[in-house]
Amino acid sequence: MWGSSNSSDSFNFAHSATTLGEDRQSEFFVIVPGSGTGELAGIIGAGGIAVDQDGTHHRIWFDYDLGQ
Repeated sequence: MWGSSNSSDSFNFAHSATTLGEDRQSEFFVIVPGSGTGELAGIIGAGGIAVDQDGTHHRIWFDYDLGQ
């Protein structure tokens, strides 16, 4: 997966979760070190996801530092 601030700057992130049936726990994202390009070079951080119980809305967030 990847994220982007514009068409030329990007970063990769990995997602992990524990799923037991329909129950999701311990979901998180981590920005892949060294994956940032352009203005996002040096980005580090992690994040998470919250999904409404009915599964219709997903909110993703990142806590990051551009290291510049």
